[in-house]
Amino acid sequence: MLVAYVVISPTGAGHSVVPPHVGHTTRTGSATTPTPQSVNVSTLDQSVPDSPPPGVTWQIVDTLAIPFSTTAGPASVVGGIPSGFAHTPTGALIAMAQIVSRISVQPNFMAVTETDVANTAGKATFTQLVAAGGVGNPPDPSPGTYAQLAGFQFVSYTPTTAVIQLLSGLPDSSYEVSTLTVAWDGTDWQLVFGPAGTVSPNQQVVSSPVGFVIWGGV
Repeated sequence: MLVAYVVISPTGAGHSVVPPHVGHTTRTGSATTPTPQSVNVSTLDQSVPDSPPPGVTWQIVDTLAIPFSTTAGPASVVGGIPSGFAHTPTGALIAMAQIVSRISVQPNFMAVTETDVANTAGKATFTQLVAAGGVGNPPDPSPGTYAQLAGFQFVSYTPTTAVIQLLSGLPDSSYEVSTLTVAWDGTDWQLVFGPAGTVSPNQQVVSSPVGFVIWGGV
C-alpha cells in the first residue's frame, strides 16, 4: 500500500498515496473506449455538470469502479494508462477520476504518474517519497480495501484548470471529501500534485453527501 495520501483513503487504516475506492475482485488491465477527439471543441458540451453525466459506464479496475464515457474519454487505455479526454468540464471530471484511481491501486502507478501527472515540483516530491519508501500497490487487493467514489462537486472550471471535490464512501456510512486539480496541457487533462507530493491539500470526513452530485459505479 502506498504511503502519503492523495485522495480517497483505504478502508482499513491510514491514508494511501491516492484515492482508494471499495469494490469487487475483477481486474481490468486495459480497455479502449472511443471518444470523438477530432470534433471541434466548440461543438462539445462545455457546461459544468450539476447532475451525473450521461453516457457513463463503469469498469472495475483492481477493486475500484472507474468511469468511462464515449464522448468525454478516455479514448484509449494502454497498459493501464488512460489518455484522450475531452476538453470539457465532463472530460476533466472523468480524467480526474481515472487518473487518481489508477495511481491509487494499479501496480504500475508510477507509469501512470509519469504520463498523466503534470510536471511540477509536487510530482518530483511524490516520486522521491515513493522511492524513499520503497512501497507500491498490491497486485491483488481484497474486496473492500478501498472506499468507492460516491460523488463530486465542481469548485471552479476554466478551459485550462478544473478544481473538483471528490466524495468517497467510508465503511461507517460517512464520507470523505478530497479537493483535486487537473490542468489542460494543450492536448489532454493531467492531474496536478501539490508541493508536498499529495493530490489533495486536505481531506475531511463529512456525515452526509448533501451538496454533492451523487455519482459512482458501485
